Amino acid sequence: MNWGSLGWLNLRVPTRLAGFIIAAAVGMAGGLVFTSLEDMPDIVDLGRYTASPATKLYDNGTPPELISQLAIEQRTFVPMTRMPRGLLDAIVSIEDERFYSHWGLDLWGIARASVVNLVSRRVKEGGSTLTQQLARTLFLTQERTIQRKIKEALLAFQIERKYKKEEILEMYLNQIYLGHGAYGVEQAARTYFGKHVEEMTLPECAMLAGIPRSPTNYSPRVDMARALARRALVLQKMSGLGFITKEEATDAAQTPLQLRQTETKNAPYFAAHVRQYLENTYGSQAVYRGGLSVLTTLNQRYQTIAQKAVEQGLESAERLVRASWRSTAPTDALRLQAALVAMDPRTGAILAMVGGRNFQLSEFNRATQAKRQPGSSFKPYIYVTAFMNGFRPSDIIDDAPQQFPGRDGKSWQPSNFERKFFGPTSLRRALSMSRNVVTAKLLNKVGVRTVIAQAKKFGFSGPFRDDLTLSLGTSEVGLLEAVSAFSVFANGGIRADPYSIKLVKDGQGNILEQHRPSMTSVVQPQVAYQMISILQDTIDFGTARVVRRLGFTRPAAGKTGSTNDFTDAWFVGSTPSLVCGVWVGYDDRRSLGKNMTGGLIAAPVWASFMAEALESTPREDFTRPSGLVTVAIDPTSGLLATGECKRAVSEIFEEGNVPTQSCDRHNSTKPFSQVDLEQLEQTLTPTGEGGTTREGTGGRFEPDDATGQQEGF
Repeated sequence: MNWGSLGWLNLRVPTRLAGFIIAAAVGMAGGLVFTSLEDMPDIVDLGRYTASPATKLYDNGTPPELISQLAIEQRTFVPMTRMPRGLLDAIVSIEDERFYSHWGLDLWGIARASVVNLVSRRVKEGGSTLTQQLARTLFLTQERTIQRKIKEALLAFQIERKYKKEEILEMYLNQIYLGHGAYGVEQAARTYFGKHVEEMTLPECAMLAGIPRSPTNYSPRVDMARALARRALVLQKMSGLGFITKEEATDAAQTPLQLRQTETKNAPYFAAHVRQYLENTYGSQAVYRGGLSVLTTLNQRYQTIAQKAVEQGLESAERLVRASWRSTAPTDALRLQAALVAMDPRTGAILAMVGGRNFQLSEFNRATQAKRQPGSSFKPYIYVTAFMNGFRPSDIIDDAPQQFPGRDGKSWQPSNFERKFFGPTSLRRALSMSRNVVTAKLLNKVGVRTVIAQAKKFGFSGPFRDDLTLSLGTSEVGLLEAVSAFSVFANGGIRADPYSIKLVKDGQGNILEQHRPSMTSVVQPQVAYQMISILQDTIDFGTARVVRRLGFTRPAAGKTGSTNDFTDAWFVGSTPSLVCGVWVGYDDRRSLGKNMTGGLIAAPVWASFMAEALESTPREDFTRPSGLVTVAIDPTSGLLATGECKRAVSEIFEEGNVPTQSCDRHNSTKPFSQVDLEQLEQTLTPTGEGGTTREGTGGRFEPDDATGQQEGF
């Protein structure tokens, strides 16, 4: 046997086998490349690439400013010229430090990542360039396959051949996902910092640049400590590459990060309210892919003020609630909630809307979707119905115990908040001081169904309880409809239907919808003014005097509301040009605590919002219509005051419905002269800053109302 020939065979068989394996591998790779080339996407129009056009919501400013976008992906394109230099350098430093020198693939980066991953025995680093990431984002999936990596590399080559580095970087920064539904750096800047991308500081730029690698792990809204560590790494990289100095890196790394809620800029509850209407009207396809342009009624300045007022008001209210219960704060899951709606009473335009304390934690809109018992904030609609049926503000009802029969055979006896009775009381004083007993007796006289019918004309949808507990606000209402109903008083008896959209255009600029005001006469202007006059007393002398104590001095009318067991706190009020309502409570309808009334925790939110919203506008007075007369009466009898009536007050009456009988409770029956009346009116004119009281209350604080017992209904 020729051992030499056999040795030759032993040497060459492995070599031939290796060659065969290499050839097969090359063939397979070539086949993968060929297969990948067959279905490669075309990048000819990459420079004009856009996602499906989003529906854009604009505020009512001059010029209109973008509030929000409705799209499958939240994205706003911005040119590189608007991006801060620090952001461009930060992204390049942490994601692709050789971006300006490679041609689509970074071989050194791939080699380094391979070594790191081999040593750590896991995928710790990636070798993809910004160009590869852009190709993957626009055209490919995130699946980890060899064919996808080949396509990614081939696309990166093509992109680098066709576009300049600045164009590639601009496209990347407008397409990359940065967490919480934000695509692109503009949307991310709004999501995390409540500002436009060009307003970002170096520490904010470095934070944002650290997110693309893993939005779930590096988002400051998810894990602040990890996000700060990632930011420090970005700054270190920037310093090492010479983009910033070591001192700048150190200062930026030590700068606290101030996150702002997204609602500061884009009013999420209002945007969701508009979105729901658009979806119901035009369908989801048109909203999310049709590129609609929507001009809304939102006043962004008012919106920002409203959100701040609610946030600060809830902090104060929670302190009061804790003190009331003498316990620790509720858990986050059961934290106190609030809602606010502001509207133009003359047009019905919704100017601001807050539906809760944090849209990201709860998208439930308490301004439009919740219905709660309004408590005594419903009382004005009982009184206005009475005035429409011949009653007068000066009419007297005895605030004394009375039992009413219930449907189940049991009797029901309403009680006042103070747990005492006040004797003969005028309707003006009963409403401004929110007397439960007088209101129940008045409702019994007017008729429950008469009031329900009138309440529906004000815009309340019901259903209503068909019994006398309606006097205590036991039938649930929504905040938006409560604000709209109250606007009737400020608008001279005319109800303007609330609306949030002024104009809708399709993607081609064609008008699809334009708002046409819808006005309905609900009550006579004289009756509306009588109600405004009484509800001004509520703020000047009644259950909402806290509004004046907090420094709001403009002419205003309003009504507090508190429910049984103090589960809901309300305040709804208006100036001639701005009506606003506030609700505070728990979603699970727990009690707020003893004496946690609308005047204590809802009215301060209203006062804070109104004071700042109107601070730069002229002072306005409510317009008094013709057909009214002012007459001096005795408040204990409701009859024409005489010279002997020591506590005479001025009262407003409709012409033809003025008392004709003089007060006979004193020695003289001589009526007041016109001179006496003018002098009296000057004496009793409220100043809004601790002026005289109408009926001798002496400025003594009297708490807001709560409902009496409801047993028997």
